[in-house]
Amino acid sequence: MAQCCQQINYYPRIKRVEKGEAVLSSIPQSRLYLDRFLPVVLTSPYIVREMLQLAQVGREDVVYDLGSGDGRILIAAVKEFGAKKAIGYETNEDFYQASLSEIKHQDLQEKITVIKGDLFKADISEASVIALYLSPEAIKLVTPKLEKEANYGTRIVSRGFEINKWQPIKVKNLTYSTGNPSRPIYLYTIPESLK
Repeated sequence: MAQCCQQINYYPRIKRVEKGEAVLSSIPQSRLYLDRFLPVVLTSPYIVREMLQLAQVGREDVVYDLGSGDGRILIAAVKEFGAKKAIGYETNEDFYQASLSEIKHQDLQEKITVIKGDLFKADISEASVIALYLSPEAIKLVTPKLEKEANYGTRIVSRGFEINKWQPIKVKNLTYSTGNPSRPIYLYTIPESLK
């Protein structure tokens, strides 16, 4: 059973963690609305690390997070895994502002960029790793973009939901330290997963 790693906290503004899901203290609960494409919850630091480990993020990687929330995957990719650059796309104004604030607070503006924009229109040409935590509907809609625009060798890591008709290279099932199961993490690579 995997244990939650809490010794390093790259997300000091997290108010609480319930069943492994973090909630930002800086965003009023009334403003966290259910979007049909993006889960409302933010991924816990433990799951973030597991996603980035599964994708084998390293110093040469440019990590994209489509629907980057408060920037936690971007921050961990750069700070903990040494990625040379991280780029996020976020449409929610509250999450966008929270991510900019945290990136500035941690003095990571040179390596992390967050674009307030539609993930379906994202320029993914630089990506060597793409992180997803999207609804099945959003994954279905973004799949043609990934098939068409992702570079050869790009690793795509998806939390919770499979990419339909793609073959995952690896699937990681996790359990929180509480014993509760987490949604699986799927790793895909271009072009191997498209066969």
